Amino acid sequence: MEKFFYRVNSEDTVNLLCSKFNLPIGVFVSINNLKKEIEEGDLVVIEKCNNKLYFVQPLDTIKSVAKKFGTTEERLKELNKVDYIFYGLKIKV
Repeated sequence: MEKFFYRVNSEDTVNLLCSKFNLPIGVFVSINNLKKEIEEGDLVVIEKCNNKLYFVQPLDTIKSVAKKFGTTEERLKELNKVDYIFYGLKIKV
């Protein structure tokens, strides 16, 4: 896993940065301890890893996704810093 700092510019949003760096939103918010939207000039941590990303589908559960990718529910929760998943969420698997 590679971590580096990134200086937020005026066009950046959390969604844009997460898409740009293939980073789940929950992970980005957690590693940066965000309590509000990012602002121009903020210094944020970007964490790149070699995990594949998966878009949660309707009716997916942590259990079903873990089974699909041959991992455990606990590992998915830890990896994505979430307790639950929902449709449209991008997670590491």
